[in-house]
Amino acid sequence: MSGYDRDQNQLILTPEEFVEGYQYITEYISDGVPLRDVLIKAIKFFELRFESSRGTIMLLDEMGTHFSGGVTHSLPEEMMNHYTGIELYEGMGTCGTAACRKELVVTPDISQDEKWDSFRSAVEELGLKSCWSVPIFASESNNVAGVFAMYSTEVREPSQAEVETIESFKELISLIVTNYIEVNQRHVNLQDSYKDPEKVNWPSTLSDREKYMFMIRRGIEEGQIRPNYQPLMSACDKVYGFEVLVRWPHPEQGTIPPNKFIPFAEEEGFVDEIDRYVCEYACREMKQLMDALGQKFIMSVNVSAKHIVKGHYVEELKATLERTGFPAELLAVEITESSLVINLKEAAQVIEQLRELGIQVWVDDFGTVYSSLNYLRNLPLDLIKLDGSFVKNIHESHVDSTICETIINLAHDLNLQVVSEGIEYEEQFNTLKSMGCEYFQGYHFQKPMSLDEVKQYIATVKVLDQESLA
Repeated sequence: MSGYDRDQNQLILTPEEFVEGYQYITEYISDGVPLRDVLIKAIKFFELRFESSRGTIMLLDEMGTHFSGGVTHSLPEEMMNHYTGIELYEGMGTCGTAACRKELVVTPDISQDEKWDSFRSAVEELGLKSCWSVPIFASESNNVAGVFAMYSTEVREPSQAEVETIESFKELISLIVTNYIEVNQRHVNLQDSYKDPEKVNWPSTLSDREKYMFMIRRGIEEGQIRPNYQPLMSACDKVYGFEVLVRWPHPEQGTIPPNKFIPFAEEEGFVDEIDRYVCEYACREMKQLMDALGQKFIMSVNVSAKHIVKGHYVEELKATLERTGFPAELLAVEITESSLVINLKEAAQVIEQLRELGIQVWVDDFGTVYSSLNYLRNLPLDLIKLDGSFVKNIHESHVDSTICETIINLAHDLNLQVVSEGIEYEEQFNTLKSMGCEYFQGYHFQKPMSLDEVKQYIATVKVLDQESLA
């Protein structure tokens, strides 16, 4: 979405963008998804548009005299507990004052505003320095049903553009809240949210497929689905880079393995959302880590067969690199061999475009399908990943040993490098190294890790000289 000309305080919100925002916010409503999740999505919409801002929506009780609860996208919800159950009064921070006055209230500097005397510590510890809030009115009435607030990490007032955008969508949020109250014939319970599909009292109109789809989308929206990183090691036992592996530590079901939800997402046609989300998340995290350490790593990301041949994939990836600042020359895109075989013509065009950007292209799971090897000679690839199924029994099977050596030699003849996957033992590492394999990956070195674990891990190992990278 486009944003604003902040220097001129001018709103750049076309009718098309308003409709896009409307559709984005209301996507779940017709399917009976809980109000909490719809409001979180609305907050996310505004956070994406407003600079250095974090949003909250707090609702009032049936009498309109107390805050009954609230939701947020990127702030801890515990912050709003400071307001819950207290009778509204002017001077109750920016939100309470907006509810009492029934108008926009702005606090440019929380540290200097007496309205925040009783609540200042709750926001200052989060780095929030200013706030502005508008009342949400019950539909077709002058009764306040809640308040919408934006907090900034800067001392500032909202731009006219920001105020106008909220005004544009405020009535929509009002209608959403009022509708949920009427449907439930009570004040809404903001604790209602997505849960295990088997335990939720879903509307009878939803199929199991739709329930699981919403659960996955919630995983994306709330940042539950996230990247882990597994080291790629050089023959000299130094870190060459990291492969990004998607993980979903679900808050109720425990860790859901990728082979459970990625095929479903591919089937339903939204795996590209997961690809984009995980790639951007990883680019941003690893760029910050490299900057902090003053080191460079190759980072490889997996792309589904169905996503890479969709239009605009390269443009989207280029935009991701621009937003995150991650260097194109340090990124590798992994494409499975099976997807190359199935979509050879389309994939070839995409590979050419990726290489023009400086991005490396690797072939994953090499050797697992029966196919012509012509594409290795004709496509501008950089590396192949030797599938772990051949590595597993390399000491027990003469056939597997021969296959590994043949693939490594073939790759070198075509000026390709090789990563051997599935290394679990020192003997496998030494054997493949003696065959000339350049890079290695597996539990022998390290399991996939979160970013915090990567930081600890990097402190204990050596990193390949960054001059040998981009």
